[in-house]
Amino acid sequence: MRKAVRTLLPAGTALLLALAATACGTAEPKQQTAEVRTDAQLLAKCAALPAEADSVHWTYRTLGVQDSRVPGPTDRALDGLARLTPDGAARLRTTATWAPADHRPPAELAALLDRPVPTWLRTPALDGRSPSGAPHFLLDPDSDTLYFWAVNPHCAD
Repeated sequence: MRKAVRTLLPAGTALLLALAATACGTAEPKQQTAEVRTDAQLLAKCAALPAEADSVHWTYRTLGVQDSRVPGPTDRALDGLARLTPDGAARLRTTATWAPADHRPPAELAALLDRPVPTWLRTPALDGRSPSGAPHFLLDPDSDTLYFWAVNPHCAD
């Protein structure tokens, strides 16, 4: 009897390990590409732009990889580009001191730019004391384009 237990124990352990490895699921959830939206009225529920815009392109996506196996809150990100009106861009440029910034739009939005923006400009006047969830803004003065983003924005229903 002891010999049978010694023989079956390693085989049983190997079988349990193999079952455990396959039962946990090896398929990783896939990150989805964010849908680019153009509805300015829907955007206004999440972010107020600091200047008038002719058009907007924006995304609202889940950060990280959505995985129902992980409990807890889900963080969301709002990213967008606004083509400002000439008057709106002129007012924005003259109302604050702007300095270079390192932040860049995500690929879905960067692809919509007419040309790559070498340096976006940022001002503390727009987001220096922003509360959590409030949008941040960067300006490309050459194209009158405003890039904005927020993590967990407070969107009105």
